[in-house]
Amino acid sequence: MGAAAGVASDARALQEPSVSVSRPIPVDAYADEGIAGLIERALAQRKARAAGLTSFEATFRERIYAGLGGAALRRERAMFHQERAARLRWAAEGEHIVRWLGVRRGVPIVGLGVEFEDDLRDDDAFELDFDMIDPASEHVTVGSEWALHPLADTAAYHYRYRSGDTLRIRFPGDNRTVTLIEAIVEPREARFDRIAGSLWFDADEGVLTRAAYRPAIEYDFDREEPEDAEDVPGFVKPIRARVEFITIDYGLQELRWWLPNRMAFDAVATMANLASMPVRYEWTFEDYAVDREPSLDPGENLPEGWMRWVDEETDAEEGRIQANEGERARVEGIRDDPLTAEADSLPARVRPIVIIVPPLDELPSARELPEPLFSATVDAFAAEELDDLKDRLSSLHIPAAGGLGPRLDLAPGLRRLRYNRVEGLSFSARFAVPTGVTSEFSVTPRVGIPEWEPGLEVGWRRQTATGGVGIMAYRRLTDLGDWGRPLSFGNSFNSLVMGYDEGLYFRETGFEISASRQGKRTRVEGALFAERHRNAPKQSDASLPNVFGDAVFPDNIVAARGDIAGISGRLRAFSSVDPGTPVLSGSIWGEAAAGDFDLYGRAAVSAALQLPVSQWSVALEGGAGRVFGEPPPQRRFHLGGSYTLRAFDPVSNGGASFWFGRFELGRGFRVGDPAYDVGGSPVRITGFWDTGWAGPVDAFGTEGWRSSVGVGLSLMDGLFRIDIARAVRGGNLWRLHVYSDGLM
Repeated sequence: MGAAAGVASDARALQEPSVSVSRPIPVDAYADEGIAGLIERALAQRKARAAGLTSFEATFRERIYAGLGGAALRRERAMFHQERAARLRWAAEGEHIVRWLGVRRGVPIVGLGVEFEDDLRDDDAFELDFDMIDPASEHVTVGSEWALHPLADTAAYHYRYRSGDTLRIRFPGDNRTVTLIEAIVEPREARFDRIAGSLWFDADEGVLTRAAYRPAIEYDFDREEPEDAEDVPGFVKPIRARVEFITIDYGLQELRWWLPNRMAFDAVATMANLASMPVRYEWTFEDYAVDREPSLDPGENLPEGWMRWVDEETDAEEGRIQANEGERARVEGIRDDPLTAEADSLPARVRPIVIIVPPLDELPSARELPEPLFSATVDAFAAEELDDLKDRLSSLHIPAAGGLGPRLDLAPGLRRLRYNRVEGLSFSARFAVPTGVTSEFSVTPRVGIPEWEPGLEVGWRRQTATGGVGIMAYRRLTDLGDWGRPLSFGNSFNSLVMGYDEGLYFRETGFEISASRQGKRTRVEGALFAERHRNAPKQSDASLPNVFGDAVFPDNIVAARGDIAGISGRLRAFSSVDPGTPVLSGSIWGEAAAGDFDLYGRAAVSAALQLPVSQWSVALEGGAGRVFGEPPPQRRFHLGGSYTLRAFDPVSNGGASFWFGRFELGRGFRVGDPAYDVGGSPVRITGFWDTGWAGPVDAFGTEGWRSSVGVGLSLMDGLFRIDIARAVRGGNLWRLHVYSDGLM
């Protein structure tokens, strides 16, 4: 998706004709005459906003970031970044010029810099879409023409418009006041290729000066690209993406022309409801020189080691012929059916672009490059601006998602299939019916073999860019929920292949109201619940170690039967995603409930600090907690397993209070260019020491503490871990741990 202000439109030459639509405009398109007049002027100005402008130069800076996180991970990891800087020249006639000042790309999670391709003409690091800076264009998409432009000729059939706020800007030195008027754009249909947004126009000129918008609904791979989705394995589905906002500001240059100033884009992609990939993109334009002598010369003599080429599509005459043919086809399409016509997009007149590149070894370290987004202290937009923008966009009306049909998920994905010592091998399906643009009603049954005790979850949930709320009734197997994710693929793998189940389970039947709030570095979750607890005895010993030996799972905890009602909550936070700096992460959680059991409470806290020192890393983690009152056995704390006390089984190590500490020392090994140094490493060898204690509150201390040591292999900044641990105090077991989201 490309970036600038309108949605899906290429640059328009002044002589290109406008296209009229034969059908009358819907009577509900404009809420009042004022907004109708504003949109009419804006439509006219799309073709004339660059009148009189011959050329300008500007410094362009761009940053891209993609991370890997999610509710199941203690912290987000930086997956990809790119920073670029260039000096650009746009000209009304003749060639455009791009002189690159710096380019840097990398994969921080493995400490790897992305090298340039052998043929730089084919390297997308040197591609630039001039539509985003063309003053005759209002191209608000980011990369491709994915949505219907709100100023397209057919837009009134697909959008409704109403007046918003008014802003006056005074320029004292020039004794001039500019009035900006907001137009609220709301879609008639809940579709990904429709937008909801806020467009600001110069009241006198009718020129777009700011845009903030988002798609009407999230992107769903199965819905938007069903043919391609058939070739994707079911275990990674559903694949979805939620665009939180796209915004662009224009600045008034020479008090005459509104030219691009800054742009930002935020989205979150999810795969299999497990991992999430936040994506951030932003650019800025600075140091404008409008209608002045050029400082960039396409024919200048370049120093040794520099490169220059002209974009391949330089046949302007051929481009105009193609544009004319495209125009005729598009006009015929609009006349045939204006209600379903695509975006107002003419092929642009092909223009030569001269690209100048300095020596490649100078590009990654150029002083003109901005900081990476994962380590930046200054963003193009302040956090308060973006919070206000997201609140504004979330308040816009989106029609009911009547066109979104129910979905039945039977694919044996990572959440549909699991194995543990209580259920054995269990299967689930999920049937979901959309109840709105961001909400759905779902039914999820599950049954296990050999247990054969069915489970069922029935609920409604609404999910937005910043959080969600839900209501659910359930009859299910659950775990204590303090560390790790026993009801996930990772523990299922350990149980079946390693013969080691870290889960402590019981059954609950009940009802809950839950809510969550997601921030840039924080996540808050809470729930009100009423439920009945039951015991969940061990039903299976099947595993590979059992097939080739006599290994069996230890018995599960014995849960007390009873009815309770209460409240629970958890706060997670982390300080940074920059692998080259110290990263602090932590969690606070608790619960209070009463019923057949006496009133009780439980509270706990844990924190971890990772310190990178060149290729070495040191990590520390500690935690403590206790219960208040007399909780049932299934609400006490237990230590043991991959996330607290390796080489110990949590079943036999529990109590009403606990403390634990962990220390790790790791040595990373670099691949690729050693000049790229942001702190990440694809492989790290670690040594560790775990210690902890669990027992009665009145005996809180060190009597009977346990300890283990070991070595491990960390992949992709701890995203995947393989550890061999041996108990050295309080036991003598050896244990192999394979898990995700390690300490380092």
